[in-house]
Amino acid sequence: MFGIPYHIKLKKEIWILLSSILIIHVAAYLIVPIFPILLKTAKKLNPSEVGLVIGAGSLFIQLGSIIAGIIADRLGNKLTIVIGNALQFTALFGLGLSTSTIPLIIFSSLNGVGTGIYIPTTKAAISYLATQEEATTAFSLRAVAANIGTSIAGIFVLFFATNFNFYAGGIVYALLMIISWIFLPAGCGDQPCPSLPLKNYINIFKDRTFIIFSLISALMWGIYTQLGLLLPLRGEAILGSVNRIGIIWTITSIIVIILQPLISRSFLERYSPIVSLTIGTILLGIGITLIGWATTFTFLVIYSIIFILGQMFMMPTFDNVTKLIADPNLLGAYFAVANFASGVGGALGAFASGRLVDVYGIVDSPVPWITYGVLSVVTVLLLKLPIMQKITKIT
Repeated sequence: MFGIPYHIKLKKEIWILLSSILIIHVAAYLIVPIFPILLKTAKKLNPSEVGLVIGAGSLFIQLGSIIAGIIADRLGNKLTIVIGNALQFTALFGLGLSTSTIPLIIFSSLNGVGTGIYIPTTKAAISYLATQEEATTAFSLRAVAANIGTSIAGIFVLFFATNFNFYAGGIVYALLMIISWIFLPAGCGDQPCPSLPLKNYINIFKDRTFIIFSLISALMWGIYTQLGLLLPLRGEAILGSVNRIGIIWTITSIIVIILQPLISRSFLERYSPIVSLTIGTILLGIGITLIGWATTFTFLVIYSIIFILGQMFMMPTFDNVTKLIADPNLLGAYFAVANFASGVGGALGAFASGRLVDVYGIVDSPVPWITYGVLSVVTVLLLKLPIMQKITKIT
């Protein structure tokens, strides 16, 4: 299911989508590795305000996901993706220009809406354009493309880590918007976009297996988002340098590019999704907890690699399980609800972390880091619920 063949044959449109994923990660990761630091230093926010701004972006991914679920299957993926890119372009320029908390929250929220529209729509577009065999290959390649973009951005951050990064990211989003408009096919690939009444979308919430899976995945995303918030803050506190944080993202991205195909072929193909998600959650928990005890650049890199190994087990599994559970007529809506869950988890994770760091500090107390470890254990136990075994049978 997850294996990446050595001789890859995909439609031109799928390669365009994979290229757009690479480009959008360049834009996003010009900001993500240093976003908390820019908010703290350039924008003069305290840790709680930093968590609020970042959490608002994650929270409003929900709204974008809802919008995507409604319009993607009606307007087509091309127009929906362009709308998402336009919102992200506007948001990054707004973040660059803003100097106080309220405007920063507004533009972070707008960026969340754009992200929430873009992510599930591209996943649905891949599903529409590809056969089952092509889709599983494309979803694995999606992680590779994303990390190539992340590594490119990390090199840029090594040399440029200022407010200018917001404008640079905005320009990349504008470029992507033009590319998407010119090269992506209209509609929903080789088949007409489904025309379904809005009430039919309610049926998704009657799919008990999918809803429970989405709730548990929200907890996983609450853990996953900690790296983007806590690694920069911890890194700045112990290294005294923002630029070196970009190196960590580049290193971990290169590791994903190299190892993701190997993990996909040798493990994800052979074992159940629940096993993959369990291993992924354990590695995320170990990685983020140990980052709290890192005191040198070397250990920050090692613990970040452990965290990223967890990501490699989780991300392809999320996308493929969603596709397999979904009603084929509601692919866009299913991916939107899945993204909605990730937005909720990411937002709550960012809010909670901002508050924990504000109260206990980033270096003074083990409480925040122990909390993330405990949450990981709870999530692993929830994956053992009997209803989760239905996913194994479906796959």
